[in-house]
Amino acid sequence: MADSPRLGNYDDTPIYTIKTVVQQTGIAPATLRAWERRYGVLSPGRSDGGYRLYAERDIATLRWLKSQVEAGVAISSAVALLDLRHQAGETPELIVPPTAAGGPAEPPAPAPNARSTAEIVADLLAALLAFRETEGEQLLAEAFALYPIEVVAEKVIAPVLIEVGERWHAGQATVVQEHFATAFLRRRLTALFHTYDQPATGPLAIAGSAPGEWHDVGILLVALALRRHGWRVIFLGQNVPMDHLVEEIARLRPALVCLSATTILAIPPLQEIIGALERLPEPRPRLVLGGRVFNQNAELRERFPGAVWATTARELVATLARSQHP
Repeated sequence: MADSPRLGNYDDTPIYTIKTVVQQTGIAPATLRAWERRYGVLSPGRSDGGYRLYAERDIATLRWLKSQVEAGVAISSAVALLDLRHQAGETPELIVPPTAAGGPAEPPAPAPNARSTAEIVADLLAALLAFRETEGEQLLAEAFALYPIEVVAEKVIAPVLIEVGERWHAGQATVVQEHFATAFLRRRLTALFHTYDQPATGPLAIAGSAPGEWHDVGILLVALALRRHGWRVIFLGQNVPMDHLVEEIARLRPALVCLSATTILAIPPLQEIIGALERLPEPRPRLVLGGRVFNQNAELRERFPGAVWATTARELVATLARSQHP
């Protein structure tokens, strides 16, 4: 397999508001603007409405500068030191200690008075089941302002999707409510996915729902996480036809094929895909499987020896990191 991307690095896509930067760094807005104006510390992007937007790397840079200032270094000297390190080919702001499991570093904790993800989940669920779209947008904006994208995906969006699905299966939510909530979250995630440019180089991943599967938000979370961490990702969406999928895999030679399933009906076509992949010449792609049916019926995993398993997108990213750097 091609080398996997450096998962510890931050990207340069400007998506965070100044409110998020203040919450994540503890730097006052006036101080932040002064550093930008006097020392050219950052060059934020702009939203369609003209608001400053910052990238993860900007936040990392500010944290590094703040750590220098707290250690007694003048801000002017800290900026000069950072410039010198950059000229030497070093990026101290991107050095992030890994977790004990070997994956990406844990995201910083939000401010002590911030609302928990569980509180946001409860409110977002209620808003979507009541078709209150504007309130739903406000709640998602709050979540992204308080927490990193992976945390919002794993601890806000995914739980809402799961709960809506469970209520629909139990007859406690209508199919109309389920479709509205899923479409709302898919639309937001799709926009976020396309915020990140497709890398020109790097390992390729193909992601989509299994044949006959019409739920694709979970696998979209996986596609988003992979693209954020430097993978080239081809996202295929719902109900990927088996024959054409195998043809494209043989032609494109991806490093990963990620497929999701929510019902037992998807198991036979997935087994056929496994058989087709095993007949391909080496190097064959690694197969990543996941979804509701596997999470609720762990014994089904025995039918797919060799597959990579992860219950969340962030867990998958960490698993891939460990396999590349054991």
